[in-house]
Amino acid sequence: MRCPRDGSRCGKFDTVRRCPGCPLYQQAKAARQAKWQEQRQAQEQSQARVQALAQVPPPTMAQAQAQVPPPTMAQAQAQAQEQSQARVQALAQVPPPTMAQEQSQAQEQPPPQPPAAGAVVYYYDGSLAGFFCCVYESYYLREAPAEILAERDAQPTLLQTKTIVTDLSIAARVRDSIPARICGDALDLIETVFLSCLREKEMCLLRFLTLAYREGRKTLDMLGHPYVAALLDAEKHLLKEAHLLRGFVRFSDYGGVLASQITPKNFILPFIANHFCARFSEEEFIIFDKNHKAALIYQGRRREIVSLDELPFPEADEAEERYRALWKQFYHTVTIEARYNPRCRMTHLPKRYWENMTEMRELL
Repeated sequence: MRCPRDGSRCGKFDTVRRCPGCPLYQQAKAARQAKWQEQRQAQEQSQARVQALAQVPPPTMAQAQAQVPPPTMAQAQAQAQEQSQARVQALAQVPPPTMAQEQSQAQEQPPPQPPAAGAVVYYYDGSLAGFFCCVYESYYLREAPAEILAERDAQPTLLQTKTIVTDLSIAARVRDSIPARICGDALDLIETVFLSCLREKEMCLLRFLTLAYREGRKTLDMLGHPYVAALLDAEKHLLKEAHLLRGFVRFSDYGGVLASQITPKNFILPFIANHFCARFSEEEFIIFDKNHKAALIYQGRRREIVSLDELPFPEADEAEERYRALWKQFYHTVTIEARYNPRCRMTHLPKRYWENMTEMRELL
């Protein structure tokens, strides 16, 4: 380091070259003085704390005796044993109740209480609007039903029952609140799962809505949550069955009208209607769902899904029998016997669909 005064090189100017006129020396001197002042203040504060502690008088004998130490483990065990023995002796001195006393006590007991406020079963008409009314009844009245059943599935129960009347205005309010407070995909999921074969689907949907109203849009991203996973699995099962039946439906010609019968687990008519109406737009056909007692009717370029308890099919005429025979012959002709694998066939074509397929019915 060079001195700014004469340009000479000096080492540690504060110890070797003490030049009073050097600005570096003046800076070092000021820093040393500030450091000494801080040390003096710290010593004064420490001495003040020591003097303050010295002025506190020591505890008296009474105060020292009052500070009784806690009992040891042995003392605590001994006290517990003494208390237990005292309780046993007290119970031994109480005589057992007589028969008359027991009868009088039984008579004095209050009657059994009615079920809790949440132990109630909802009955509704089985429609989606009716289910939305059940959601309104449960959510806005803060009532948790034990079960929600359609009136056609009602069974005797020991719980309280409540019939929910379908109100279209209330149903519209609940339906509109789902995309507003959750998202539109949640409404699509609910409408799809409601048509599925999920066991206790109404309660599963109610639990999902209770969770979704609280969590919002992120509910559909909670794939590991049991309330969400159950609905996603049901939706997947329904859409898979609808995809299969687009290829497994077999029509027969009855006087110019194509008719078919299916027995799906899920109510899939709304999901296959677009496919068949576009494919047979110039035809008139009916697809009867035997399990759900409904039918898809397409006539005059108009389609409608109606409730139908039963649809008796007439006997096939000679022309229809020839077409069936030709279809069976085509099925057997395209079969590759060297690659015959019945187990693989049942994987891709479950056996529960065979009764409604022309080429597979005879294998049952």
